[in-house]
Amino acid sequence: MKSFKLLVLGCLLLILPLTIFSQKKHWEVSAAFGGMNYYGDLTPPLFTIKEIHIGGQFSIRRYFDREHAIRLNFLHGGLSGADRNFDRNFLRNNSFSGKLSEIALLGEKDFKGRKRYNAKHGYQKMNSFYMYAGASVAHFDPNVSYGNIESGDKQIEYIKWHLGMPVGGGFRVDMSQKIVLEFEASYRFTISDFLDGTQASGNAYKNDSYTFAGVSLGYRLFDNEKPEGEKKTKAQLRAEGDK
Repeated sequence: MKSFKLLVLGCLLLILPLTIFSQKKHWEVSAAFGGMNYYGDLTPPLFTIKEIHIGGQFSIRRYFDREHAIRLNFLHGGLSGADRNFDRNFLRNNSFSGKLSEIALLGEKDFKGRKRYNAKHGYQKMNSFYMYAGASVAHFDPNVSYGNIESGDKQIEYIKWHLGMPVGGGFRVDMSQKIVLEFEASYRFTISDFLDGTQASGNAYKNDSYTFAGVSLGYRLFDNEKPEGEKKTKAQLRAEGDK
């Protein structure tokens, strides 16, 4: 519970500068629901469907122009892995499971943002691809079971905080000017081999990682002024067309 409060506090501290220094604001909030999966010493080369867990994320975007945004992202969900899922390390019989909480600060690009908010024609309803990358910090304190009670992994004091680099993208569908539907997938690289509680008997030269994929529903928030590209009224556009 203490770790969760620290993550929330960190989230608020990251939001504050964006709120103070922003002038013309174009914000977007979204909530996503999907699945998470882990990659490391207790998984085969490809993911196994047996270890998919429910995950959810909440995002706040602040657009600086029509296609670039900074995004604050909070992710929470389950991760697990077990040697019994594949033959290579079946006899070792280690396993782990737990809940992960992550805060990330991301830079995002919408590839059709300039067309969506066209300076001449205003808002245009459309679909678009987007991508992002950034930095994250995650808290994970798993329950670990060792098949060998004398395993060297039990002697290691594993860290609970993990730095990482999320990379991902998705497809954005405008339901209206304010409502947006998104399909997203991401990969979280970490600089840690401690997510799964296995290192001494695993591959100490390969860091653990995890993924999230899901569907989100977003809502666009504008200032009293309309976002860039929407300032001209229909009457003004008609007048320009008559010239």
